Amino acid sequence: MRLRLHALAFLVALAAGNALAADAVVDREQDVLYVNAWVLASAPAMACYEVLTDFEHLPEFVPGMRSSRVVSQPGEMLRVEQIGITGPALFGLTVRTTLGLSLAPPGAGREGRIDFSSLGGNLRQMHGAWQVRDDKSGCRIDYRATIEPDFSVPPLIGTLVMRLQIEGQLDAIAREIAKRQARSGRDAAEARPLQ
Repeated sequence: MRLRLHALAFLVALAAGNALAADAVVDREQDVLYVNAWVLASAPAMACYEVLTDFEHLPEFVPGMRSSRVVSQPGEMLRVEQIGITGPALFGLTVRTTLGLSLAPPGAGREGRIDFSSLGGNLRQMHGAWQVRDDKSGCRIDYRATIEPDFSVPPLIGTLVMRLQIEGQLDAIAREIAKRQARSGRDAAEARPLQ
């Protein structure tokens, strides 16, 4: 019981101490979790989309993601195998999934979209979409997912931990977008001929 109280106190302190730009809502019906989240990033929609679809490099900047690799062959439906840790470090669970993806990059006046559905792993179901669209401050990224793990998720604390983790991951994605945008701005400035 004492360990549970310490863990709860740690999570509450973590939630109070994080000034996150991302926002997430996690609802639960029995064993199924419904996620609605969004974040703003300071780059055009296409730059945001390129970061989200940089599957092989996601573990370099997404907290909790241990590996992400494309496992489909050219010409096949895009499949990405991902392994991550969910929950606090000491209590984290390993999540393995192979996602089938459908990609639609943003274009003139239309939002970008990444639809996904779990084809295998330790989730009974996972499906949803990322949507990317231009916004007055850059781009807005929306994430919607329905997730049913093949393992037990504590009723109250599980949704809190998931919300905090998703917000942290979206914030990390927004930081990576800003970093790449700044780097591309420097690269463009360095490539300009001197007058």
